Amino acid sequence: MSAIRINEQIAFLRKQKGLTQEALANALGVTNQSVSKWESAQCCPDIQLLPALAELFEVTVDELMGYKAAEGLGDICLKVKNYFSALPEKKAFESAYRIAALLHEAASSDGYKKTLPWEEKDYSADQVSSWGLSVCSEPEGCTGRKNNSIFFSLGEGYVAPNGAQLRELMLTLQQFSDLNTLRVLYSLYGLTYSDPDSYASSDEIAEASYLKAGEVEAVLRDLPLTVREENGRCRYRFDGSFSHIPCLLSFFYKL
Repeated sequence: MSAIRINEQIAFLRKQKGLTQEALANALGVTNQSVSKWESAQCCPDIQLLPALAELFEVTVDELMGYKAAEGLGDICLKVKNYFSALPEKKAFESAYRIAALLHEAASSDGYKKTLPWEEKDYSADQVSSWGLSVCSEPEGCTGRKNNSIFFSLGEGYVAPNGAQLRELMLTLQQFSDLNTLRVLYSLYGLTYSDPDSYASSDEIAEASYLKAGEVEAVLRDLPLTVREENGRCRYRFDGSFSHIPCLLSFFYKL
């Protein structure tokens, strides 16, 4: 067993328990500097401290030292499926996002083999829905995180778009190069995203986008929308298959 492995285990288990280095030092009767040196691989804890460490972290000494065999990907996937199956309704997206944030960090750090440039987080509990921008692009794949969006792309299996797909992409990009279209796009999304039964009128969109009603109506004619009539007036929301576009476009503008 290498010294680095046990040091990684101590750091991981301490954070999992929600303990600071100072709290761990106090519990063991050692100095803060000792704990810091353990976790930075400058030295290892005295062998006599291992049972106390294992008891504090509620693991065996073997697990503390990393002797327990790692689970395979199949085991992890099965546990994830079981976890999501037991979740209450409407909780899947939050949990999926938290796991995706952790996976983004893992991929960006090459499996925690590189130093991370951002502050460490507890993705199971901390506020994670707001973020700046971090992108990692490698031959194996790429991942990006910005604001409340995360994406992954695997290098293996990449397929270049064909002529018809390129034309469709060109037309889509042309449509969203218009400033009024973007204002309506984000205003309508902001008015309706939080409630699947929420619709917005052209007047509400005009007020939110700082556009005239006629300008809004001109844009709405070209967007893929679901329309509902209330008291003789039309109200709008994006088609479900289109509502992800505002979040994807957010990766294109600077912070």
